[in-house]
Amino acid sequence: MKSMIRPFTAAVLAALFAFTVIPASAQVPRRGPADADLETYAAKGDADAQFELGLRYLTGEGLKKDEKLGKEWMEKAAAQKHLRAQFVMGSLYEDGVGVKKDESKAVEWYRKAAENGFAPAQFATAMAYDLGRGIKQDAVKATEWLEKAAEQNHPQAQTALASKYERGVGATRNPSKAALFYLRAAQQDFVQAMGRLANLYYTGNGVPLDYRRAGAWYQRAAKSEDPWAANNLAWFLATCPDESLQNGEQAVLHASRALRMMDEAGEDQRYEMIDTKAACLARNGEYLEAILWQKRSLALLAEDKEITDEERQQLKAEFDTRLKLYQQESPFNEPEPKIEKEAAPLPQDTILQDEGIPGSDSKPKKKKSGSKGTVV
Repeated sequence: MKSMIRPFTAAVLAALFAFTVIPASAQVPRRGPADADLETYAAKGDADAQFELGLRYLTGEGLKKDEKLGKEWMEKAAAQKHLRAQFVMGSLYEDGVGVKKDESKAVEWYRKAAENGFAPAQFATAMAYDLGRGIKQDAVKATEWLEKAAEQNHPQAQTALASKYERGVGATRNPSKAALFYLRAAQQDFVQAMGRLANLYYTGNGVPLDYRRAGAWYQRAAKSEDPWAANNLAWFLATCPDESLQNGEQAVLHASRALRMMDEAGEDQRYEMIDTKAACLARNGEYLEAILWQKRSLALLAEDKEITDEERQQLKAEFDTRLKLYQQESPFNEPEPKIEKEAAPLPQDTILQDEGIPGSDSKPKKKKSGSKGTVV
């Protein structure tokens, strides 16, 4: 699959798994409608009430927002070993909400909750080690904390751990183990895990090569509001080596949706998505439009200041190759991957049954006709 499928580098992990000040996992049922009663319980030292009152002041829900006061009540609960309160204290120091930003103190609070088994805090501690944020960078310790959170079925931790096994960073490289953890997270509807698992099926890495399963997971992920998931499905439908799974018309729709979601979110258009749109238009036989979009992707690539010259040269070569194909009125097909060794299947993966898609052999099949293919 093309490189626009975002790898789980440390920077991407930080963006994908950024913590909100008050995470949903930290919320507890309301004690009752009367804020006065809540304050009474909190003043008497009830840790749950202190946590709840802190949340209300931090969010402004039911009370006038006061981040400093919210922090004070949250800290009282955290001092009583209230795990969610300790986790929220970590996020407050990490983001500088109600306190001066201090990543070292953030890690201290995360560790307190993590050592008592709170999965979100274990994940936060792992990310601190992984990024060297508030503590010395240590990929192995990051993996250890991810394993603890993953054992508790924390999908972000499972996905990050799978990435380590896939890349061999902080753990021995084991693509098959990566596939299993991606699957566990994907089955909890974690979109990034769906995309990574699809990519493993697409390349035959850690699982048997299976374009139909890859397409099914890309399709499942694209049901979300993640523009990259829509983009990945569009690329798959436009360029899959198994021509029976190509569909230019559907590919254009998904590529357009991805770009529309980026626009609606106020995000800059990415050359990777423009490149995808060009490939989709070419697959649909709209070569003049494809040429215009491909030239636009090249222009945006030239302006990107965040990639190295080596990366720019490599991408430019790929984009130029596709441009020449479109100028010759020919669509782009991904080459079939070279499989290092045959991997064992994942019997726990029921995506084909779940999506109502008939199974298929893992080997690609060529279309006999010139039709646009079927929807995955």
